Amino acid sequence: MTTVLFTIGCVIAAVLLSALLLTLKFHRLRIWPPPAPQTWQSYLFWPSFRAINVLCFVTAISDRTGNFLGLPLSIRIAALAILAASLSIFIYSFRVLGRDNSYCAQDGLVARGIYRWSRNPQNAMLMLVYGSLAVTADSGPTYVLCAAMMTAYGLMVLAEEPWLREAYGESYRAYCRRVPRFFNWQRAVLTVRSKLKRMSLAKLCIAPAATLADYEVLVCMAACI
Repeated sequence: MTTVLFTIGCVIAAVLLSALLLTLKFHRLRIWPPPAPQTWQSYLFWPSFRAINVLCFVTAISDRTGNFLGLPLSIRIAALAILAASLSIFIYSFRVLGRDNSYCAQDGLVARGIYRWSRNPQNAMLMLVYGSLAVTADSGPTYVLCAAMMTAYGLMVLAEEPWLREAYGESYRAYCRRVPRFFNWQRAVLTVRSKLKRMSLAKLCIAPAATLADYEVLVCMAACI
């Protein structure tokens, strides 16, 4: 059973990845985002995309006793936890962007919430989901299909960027300059540093006044203003 699923998945993945690569090379052949419903691009993309998504999970379940890399149970359980967390963040990202925008409607550029940290949080989280699924299953066929799925999500990000530039113009270009493609590590570091600094100042402020030097009192007063 696993062999049959894996073979079908490989064929579908090859078609999908080839089409996405052609999209990057020849814009007029774009299958993602499909130019309109009921076009040949839509009929090619959606069935193959949905099929490979399902086949990844079905293959993982079918070959759940696999021990391809001999990973310890603790690592596989940790990967399952990451899968669940990533899926939760994906659902939140989907809700923020909205269903129509997620399926490439032009309902306005969204730059709030999690989209201040990443231009593509849905794709980023789904790449984590499939990476975690592969580790959880520790199955050779699942590793291959999940790697194909992760590649597809990465290519979809690259393929839709010209369409977004065309749709939203300078607003999207400014957004790209401000927010990275996958995760805003620089903003995360600055946020953590700022919170740590506030925590250290808060601890300073609750210390007994007699133990504070004059300059520490001034710092404390400034922090509390």
